[in-house]
Amino acid sequence: MKKHTGSFSTFITFVIIGAILVSGYLYFYQDESEPIITIETAIVERGDINRGVATSGSVRALVTVEVGSQLSGQIAELNVDFNSEVTAGQLIARIDPKTFESRVQQSEADLKVAKATIQVKQAGITRTEANLRRAELDYNRQKTLLQKGTVSETSLDAARAEYESTKAEVEMAKAELDNARAAAKQRKAALDSAAIDLERTYIRSPIDGVVIERSVDVGQTVAASLSSPVLFKIAQDLREIQIEANVDEADIGNVKKGNSISFTVDAYPDEEFTGSVGQVRLFPTELQNVVTYTVIITAKNPDMKLLPGMTANVEIVTGKRQNVLRVANEALRFRPRDAVETESRINDGAASSGGRHRDRMEKMHAELEKLGVGNEQIQEIREGMGQVMVAMREQMQSGNGDPSAFREQMIANRARILQRVLTPEQFDQFIHATTTSIKIRQGELWIQNNVGEKERRSVRLGLSDDYYTEIIDGDIEEGSEVITRIREKNPDG
Repeated sequence: MKKHTGSFSTFITFVIIGAILVSGYLYFYQDESEPIITIETAIVERGDINRGVATSGSVRALVTVEVGSQLSGQIAELNVDFNSEVTAGQLIARIDPKTFESRVQQSEADLKVAKATIQVKQAGITRTEANLRRAELDYNRQKTLLQKGTVSETSLDAARAEYESTKAEVEMAKAELDNARAAAKQRKAALDSAAIDLERTYIRSPIDGVVIERSVDVGQTVAASLSSPVLFKIAQDLREIQIEANVDEADIGNVKKGNSISFTVDAYPDEEFTGSVGQVRLFPTELQNVVTYTVIITAKNPDMKLLPGMTANVEIVTGKRQNVLRVANEALRFRPRDAVETESRINDGAASSGGRHRDRMEKMHAELEKLGVGNEQIQEIREGMGQVMVAMREQMQSGNGDPSAFREQMIANRARILQRVLTPEQFDQFIHATTTSIKIRQGELWIQNNVGEKERRSVRLGLSDDYYTEIIDGDIEEGSEVITRIREKNPDG
């Protein structure tokens, strides 16, 4: 019995040791091979979507006039200062007028001399004309006497010479009178010029507005020999201002005249101001291979809080939807790694993208023909888009990136090709015609069903902003939980 008992005890000991080893293995190895999976979701809900373009620009007055001086001289008077309100025609400064007053007086004296000279010349003409009549009578008398034989031909020749000489003197006197009159006009022009210069010593405001800059002081000498020096800057009524913002070429197609905007300034970070797009300038600005366009934004400033030069952080609203079914953008970007149809979906997307591309090109072709774009331009656009499509198809087949990024890249590439081929007017007309409605596109969402499996839901998408995308319709309901991310974490990590 003792021997049997010892064998049984040994057996129990081995069983206990084996159980400990198995437990240790399961603890240290098996748990590491089964990570903890966390599924993050978002709710499909109703709300607003505001698509916008973010940019910045400087606050400026609608009209800013630089008031300068056309004369050189010393500032004798200053009647306004910074922030002074002025009206059109108001005297704001005066250049010392003494030099210009003396020029006016000298020109007036020269004009009087010229007028007196005219009178002298007119009297000279009267005298020479009288001499001419007397010489003519004498000449005619000598001809009569010569016919009677009373005088010689020598006397007649002398009378003729006197008559011709006097006639020449009359012509000379008339020419001198014309010269005197021309000199008088010259003196009058000099007087007018001197009077204009004298008037220019009065510096007047050309508009109603506010003085935002004063560059001179009393006693300072300004020199206008090369260019007109700027004495003041006057801003028109600051109750209405404008912002010059730069918008990237990829976003400019969505910006139209009349788009509403909101903006803030650093001086009032908690206050939001509103306005609208007043103009989209066609001239591009290129800096370090980045092309931007200037957008002029107008806004009211009734409280005069916005001052010229402030930096405005602008949000241009290019699309707006209210109370629509929406989903977080993260859910649209989610793709499960273990989805069975993932590979086939990528291949199908790459294969069908050619058909969608052809459909888009046909629509673009039709729209360009409506705008009168030539066949050569359309062909160049087709070739450029074809090259882009080939490159993007290769990216899609490689599985790098997501469809949303591909779509944004396609839009940017299309804008660059159109801007290169079309004239600015044609490009603006095309963008206006093709962005009047929201483009509807396909998308997919993933949910977790009752047994824990991931299921795909096809949807049609509308407007997007930085956070949400509109769901037009599809196999999804309001309140559904859609997957945005799957996290894996080791139990001990």
